[in-house]
Amino acid sequence: MKKFILLGLVLGFGMSLRVSAYVAPSFTGEKIDGSRVSLGDVLKEKRALMLCFWASWCVPCLEELSQLSQGLSKSTDLPLDVLTVNVDTAETNEDVRPTLKAYGLTFPVVLDPSHKIFSRYQKQGSLPFSVLINSKGEVVEAFHGLHEGMFESLKKKVVELVGGTNDKVASVDR
Repeated sequence: MKKFILLGLVLGFGMSLRVSAYVAPSFTGEKIDGSRVSLGDVLKEKRALMLCFWASWCVPCLEELSQLSQGLSKSTDLPLDVLTVNVDTAETNEDVRPTLKAYGLTFPVVLDPSHKIFSRYQKQGSLPFSVLINSKGEVVEAFHGLHEGMFESLKKKVVELVGGTNDKVASVDR
């Protein structure tokens, strides 16, 4: 079974795992603009947070972020904030800005070249990897690998968590 899951991740098949809610590991990191941000800074009442781990060389990561961006542009009332964590190493983190521009991504980015944040959320180190965090700071769902139907399941889960879609989608830069 373990080999099948690993094979699926390598081939780009995704899995959404509902997890028993657990406290999201706290972190503080430097954003691409040089400012610092912590998990506590971005959690908001009556909103969920999608924390997405990615790398500029990871095509499935970029596909997933593009799908998320497109979905959010069509669901502007979804009470969901997004923060991405780039795990490129020091040698490749200069590719982050051009990659964001090439894919038209405007999500805020925390740089994690030593994987200190990433390793607190996932031990396997596979990408793409995202977690949905409720306003209490609990991880309620994890997405492993490219998950084609991620946005629809994410949307349902956010509405279930927050109880409505009256707020505008926001980036955590606001």
